[in-house]
Amino acid sequence: MQRVFIAVILLLSININHAQTKNATTVTSQLTNANVFYGYGAELLHKAKANLVTGQQEVVIENVSNVLDQNTLQISCPENVVLLSYHFNTKTINVASPINPLTKKMEDSIKMLNKQINANQQEATVTEELLTKTTKIIDNYSAAPDKAMNTTDVVKLIEYYNGKVQTYRAAIYTLQLKRNDLQEQVNDINTRIYELKSKDGAAYTKYIGQLVLQLMAKEAGNADFSISYYTQKAGWVPTYDMRVKSIDNSFKLVYKASVSQTTGIDWKQAKLTLSTSNPNQGTNMPVLTPWNLQLYVPAVYEQMLKGRAAGVQVNVYNRAQSMAKEEVGVGYETKKDDRKYFDMSDISSYTTLNESQLFTSFEIDLPYDIPTDGKAYSVAIKEEPIKATYKHYAIPKLDKDAFLLAEISDWENLDLLPGEANVIMDNVYLGKSFIDPNTTTDTLNISLGRDKRIAVKRLLMKENSRTKLIGNNKTETFTYEITVKNNKKETVNMLLKDQYPLSSTKEIEVKLDDSSGAEVNEELGILNWKIALKPGEIKKYRFTYRVTYPKDKKIGNLR
Repeated sequence: MQRVFIAVILLLSININHAQTKNATTVTSQLTNANVFYGYGAELLHKAKANLVTGQQEVVIENVSNVLDQNTLQISCPENVVLLSYHFNTKTINVASPINPLTKKMEDSIKMLNKQINANQQEATVTEELLTKTTKIIDNYSAAPDKAMNTTDVVKLIEYYNGKVQTYRAAIYTLQLKRNDLQEQVNDINTRIYELKSKDGAAYTKYIGQLVLQLMAKEAGNADFSISYYTQKAGWVPTYDMRVKSIDNSFKLVYKASVSQTTGIDWKQAKLTLSTSNPNQGTNMPVLTPWNLQLYVPAVYEQMLKGRAAGVQVNVYNRAQSMAKEEVGVGYETKKDDRKYFDMSDISSYTTLNESQLFTSFEIDLPYDIPTDGKAYSVAIKEEPIKATYKHYAIPKLDKDAFLLAEISDWENLDLLPGEANVIMDNVYLGKSFIDPNTTTDTLNISLGRDKRIAVKRLLMKENSRTKLIGNNKTETFTYEITVKNNKKETVNMLLKDQYPLSSTKEIEVKLDDSSGAEVNEELGILNWKIALKPGEIKKYRFTYRVTYPKDKKIGNLR
């Protein structure tokens, strides 16, 4: 009786499994939207459609990322469908590598090269026949010259044909060299074709993401599903184009995004939203804890005081770093008030800017194809004309060139992020700059590049520099002269900077004797000259400082 009961249970389980397998449906989802976060991370939205039967069944939705955060999964079903349970799964399949399109191009190249080789061979054959005929003519005249011709004519005729023979031999040699070069190209391409074909069609393992849903449908029919989730395998970083027209000093900033993804699925015709938010930074606010100081314990006593703190860390004030962080300063307005700006490009009309209390997002109403290959794909966001003022900036102690700067006010409304920028002036690429909006100043300074038409020179005036010994001290005096010349056709405004040393000990005394009218930042030892240079004008500035210190000591880097 017990055996009969077990057999009945096995039959029922087989029938149930058969019914579940029969009702299992596999569908492919379509990625419709990708909300890509700054840095890395993305929220993907999929749509799927399945043909359901009445009752309980299993639906497998494929074409989702193979790496996703299961805690963020959101699945929406129709009202007449109950989602009983779901889980994420990955399966592996063996697929063949696609045929490389370069193979066909290289085979076409070989055909073209072979035609050139054949033409070369035909030309060489004709030349060799001419060489043979010319040689026979010479031999005939040499063996039995025509009695009607005198010796001088025979000699001239033989010399003429000898010249022909040399020309033919040189031509044959040149053709042979060219044919050898063409054949080497064919051999190299054949080698590359062999390497590519050895990879074409080769099987590799691909990981496919799946969502397995257990459903209960009240009635049969088509059902639409919406799936969203978060994955770390995507992200974007900003890049910019700064386009300047010198004819009217107009400035246009082009926002772009470098988007990449390795989610395991190709994004095809997906709409992008680029968010400045970064969910990986966390949302927990920091909390201060008591800051307890302890006396410094030398290393020799560490073994004696195990378990205690090693001491108090002290941050040394670094003047060089402080100087590097000093702001460029206030610029000067240009005289051109009737500036013209670029027209907005078409991409801006497809971009919607959404601002919240915490972040900004750019919603682009255009479909994009971004493969899952990890490569960076440039996506245009928008273009904005910006009111900028221009000035020149020079530190001849560090660089002999003057730099053109663009000053942008009210930049807080531009929703900028740190990123590289291509500098393009009058449709000519000048190089790269960097936009760093992480500043507390009212004006954003952007370097546009070197202006070679502003000449700057800095010289140590040896006749005004001297050394004196007074008692136990030594005093060294240094005088520098800075010469600036404007080789442009218009007046330029410039911020010229230099520095003098500062003392970090009582034994060293530093005094600035002459600043030549510069604004002096005594805390950092910075000299600032705000100057205006007319076309062709030359201006000179001298500054002098002296350093007094014990004569039995040495000080480095006084200049």
